[in-house]
Amino acid sequence: MQERRKFFRLKKRLKVEFKIIIEKFASTVVPPNISYTDTISGNGLVLLYSKIIDKGTKLEMSIELQDESKTKIELAGEVIGYNKIDENQYEIKIKFIDIDEKYRDKLVGYLLKESVKNKKKKNE
Repeated sequence: MQERRKFFRLKKRLKVEFKIIIEKFASTVVPPNISYTDTISGNGLVLLYSKIIDKGTKLEMSIELQDESKTKIELAGEVIGYNKIDENQYEIKIKFIDIDEKYRDKLVGYLLKESVKNKKKKNE
């Protein structure tokens, strides 16, 4: 089977704020949900969450990078599946469907730096 990913995945816990998009926009009245990534790439992420989010659901998301300036990446994603981990925990698989390329470049650059840091720690 051929690999379909364009970007490598990194196991990294990053804060994600998200809102479910109803019709074209997410509600500005409802406060965002907050959760954390399990893995992330330039194409998508796996979000750890306490509830199922149905396949096909679209989300407005803000991902906070753990860099010096606490960069926030704003994007839209779509749920492509989920796995139950335990009674109150799910892995929600999300692909990015609307991300500005400058944000994707910033995200991929950050993930590459983190990957190099992780490899250095393992070799020490």
